[in-house]
Amino acid sequence: MQSVSQEEKNSMYELRDYQKEAVEKGLEFFKDGRYGDTPIIVAPTGAGKSLYVGYMAKELDHGVLVLQPSKELLEQNYAKYLAYGGEASIYSASVGIKEIGSVTFATIGSIKSRPQDFYHVSHIIIDECHLVPPQSGSMFMQFLSQMSGVKTLGLTATAFRLKKYNDPFTGQAFSQINLLMRERPRFFNKFLHITQINEMYEKGFLSPVRYIEMAWSNGDLRVNTTGAEYTETSMDFAMQAQKVHERIPGIIKQSIEKGRKHRIVFVKNVTDAIDLAQKVPDSACVHAGTGKKERENILNSFKAGKIKTVFNVGVLTIGFDFPALDTIIIARPTMSLALYMQMIGRGIRLSEGKTDCAVVDMCGNYKRFGKIEDIRYQTDFRGQWILTNSERTLSGVPLNKLDEQYEHLDHE
Repeated sequence: MQSVSQEEKNSMYELRDYQKEAVEKGLEFFKDGRYGDTPIIVAPTGAGKSLYVGYMAKELDHGVLVLQPSKELLEQNYAKYLAYGGEASIYSASVGIKEIGSVTFATIGSIKSRPQDFYHVSHIIIDECHLVPPQSGSMFMQFLSQMSGVKTLGLTATAFRLKKYNDPFTGQAFSQINLLMRERPRFFNKFLHITQINEMYEKGFLSPVRYIEMAWSNGDLRVNTTGAEYTETSMDFAMQAQKVHERIPGIIKQSIEKGRKHRIVFVKNVTDAIDLAQKVPDSACVHAGTGKKERENILNSFKAGKIKTVFNVGVLTIGFDFPALDTIIIARPTMSLALYMQMIGRGIRLSEGKTDCAVVDMCGNYKRFGKIEDIRYQTDFRGQWILTNSERTLSGVPLNKLDEQYEHLDHE
């Protein structure tokens, strides 16, 4: 763990208005909220979610357990907590520390079988709470079900997940986006505070996005048996037929010629990432199999400008912050709105000298989901929460229907 200087410990991050509202709501819940409620604070990418976590944990001061899905997020949240002047323990095998204190930052995999060691806890904060499976057999539910008399609060930028269904007439699997409090089974049951993405744009807190949509046809894509993503075979076929792989080096060359400095390219598989990194000058690739030290070296060189392009497979979507990032190339189709938002979210932080983030979508994702700044949580005519973009409702609608609507728009 990186040490935090005393000067940083003593410096208080001044919260913005929306951050103050959110943490006040969170602290009010922990103080006076109803047991049995499991609310969510929605904080978009760039909203400063780690500040929320650090501030609330410091104010609660004791009996606090902060859960996050990765070592990287744990380190971010822990650092913000220390910057508020607090002292906390870490319990995480991936960090290499297993200590329990009045305030403990932990990864669920390390504590899932040790609820008895945390019976002193009365407040649980879960970061990236959309990753909490509500099924009774999951690690989270096994742990939380044994934590009686505890209030639990979730934080996330994407308070929804894909759910698989089977069409009762055809038997065909399909998926739709469900808000967390509207899924069955469910764990989280209400929104406590929502910061909309467009609100942050209106206040000048996020970098503008310039969307560049490349020609793409969904015709060859097929939904897999889970209903949650396209089949590997159909994605391979569609991308080969439309020469996605072959066009990437040219797009990168144009990006460099236009003065863009830092690029992340999201590709579908490790083979493509390695092949492209060998073809494109001043580039590298990272994926789940990349060693910890090698990944750190690559990303440090990327931030320093020595590596100009990183090809990425399945990582760098959560917990990777590099505000100077000014180009994102999405070179794979996806049915996951959360993944789409996370990929673009890597480039929307403000940075000195950065005018916007160019998002080059090569595989029809923009057509399906639209601009992330248009996506918002709102209530429908029945008072039920839904997720929308500027044109249509995204939640509660089979994703194949969304594709059909977009294909129809192309022919209007």
